[in-house]
Amino acid sequence: MRPTETTTGPSRAWRRCTALGVPALVLLGAGLFALLSTVFQHDTFHDCHYFGPSLRMHIAAWAGLGCSLAAPALYVALRVGAARRGWRTDSSAASAVALAFLLLGLLPLLFNVFGVWSLYQPDPSGGYDCSGLAHPLPTVPVHTAG
Repeated sequence: MRPTETTTGPSRAWRRCTALGVPALVLLGAGLFALLSTVFQHDTFHDCHYFGPSLRMHIAAWAGLGCSLAAPALYVALRVGAARRGWRTDSSAASAVALAFLLLGLLPLLFNVFGVWSLYQPDPSGGYDCSGLAHPLPTVPVHTAG
C-alpha cells in the first residue's frame, strides 16, 4: 500500500454499501415483521377452526429474523474490511447512518425473535375452535347421597 491510501477515507463503494445496505436490511426485517403481524396473522383461523401458522408466516418470520441478524453482521464485516485496508471510518457519514439504523433496529430484532417464537407456541384456543371448549358442557344431574 502506498502511504496516501492509508490517509484517505473509505471508497465510494464502501460508503454506498454501508449507508444503503445496513439500513435496507434493518428496514426489510421490520417490514417483514409488520407483514407477519398484520396481513398473515389471519392465516391461523378459518371459520373458527385452527389451522396453525401458514408457510408464508414461517417464511416471513424466519426471513425477518435473518435480515435483522444480517444487518449487524454486515456492518461488522464492512468495518473490519475498512480497518484492514487502513481506512478511517470514524468520521464517515455512512458509518454514522448505519450505526444509527443498527441502534434503532434493536427493537425490530426483538420483535422478529418474538415472531419466530410465537410460531411454535400451542394453539391459543386449546384446540377446540374459537371458544376453546370442545362442546358445550352438558348439565350434570345432581345426585344426592343416600
